[in-house]
Amino acid sequence: MCIVFLHVGSDDADNEYKLILISNRDEFYDRPAQKMGPWEEDVNIYGGRDLQTGCEGGTWLALSTCHKKIGLLLNLPGVHKDNAKSRGKIVENYVKSHLESNNFVDSMKEYFQECNEFVLVAVEFGNEVPIVRTYNNGNNELKQWYDQYLGFSNSFPDQPLTKVVAGKCKLQDICLKYKKINEKDQLIEELITILKSEESNLPDLQLEERRPLSFKELSSIYVKIPKARYGTRAHTIILLTKTGELHIIELSMESPIDPLTPAWVRSDFKVNV
Repeated sequence: MCIVFLHVGSDDADNEYKLILISNRDEFYDRPAQKMGPWEEDVNIYGGRDLQTGCEGGTWLALSTCHKKIGLLLNLPGVHKDNAKSRGKIVENYVKSHLESNNFVDSMKEYFQECNEFVLVAVEFGNEVPIVRTYNNGNNELKQWYDQYLGFSNSFPDQPLTKVVAGKCKLQDICLKYKKINEKDQLIEELITILKSEESNLPDLQLEERRPLSFKELSSIYVKIPKARYGTRAHTIILLTKTGELHIIELSMESPIDPLTPAWVRSDFKVNV
């Protein structure tokens, strides 16, 4: 399970932020991964890397300052296809490509149909108003979103989980409160509070149907299942001002992970785009 929330502030004259994105990565604690940072082969790309054998180099979230785009992948629970293609390279290929998300999807559709089900969240922030699109290969739907507040998780984008609806409301409350760059520290603190929320968001019939054995543990934004050694192990915050100041923040659990008392490491990257 993973989750992402976005706020597009371009149309709010009082808001000094063009885009705010916050996300949780939920994964097995023992799956090896590289923390957020510039990539060796292209220092204009920031993201984590999967180090699992057979999946090396794949990523769940990455940002290109050159192409001014963000890609994020959400898996959809469901039937696993035989000999499925890897989903780990989708975000990498997207942020490295010069193609806009709609053209990228068209160029990759044959490959996508051989992957297990996923949702790609694609953000292009080079325009005055960022473009947010989602594509899911479950029903082969590409959609552009125009809402100021958005949220997506491990379900079809237009069928949000209950915790997504709740998180969007929390994000809206915070973004309406902290619109100025000089309040950034307070904004970041409040955004982290959303990502660490262990509040249960039940009932959620869709989640119960998709994950009948673990829906209770998965109903919160922050997931913690110590017995399975699985849960939220990284928080990502991306802040982009209207003047082009980009601030990427990641808080990640330090390995080896103790699920009961994890040690968190913060990484910050600031770039003008």
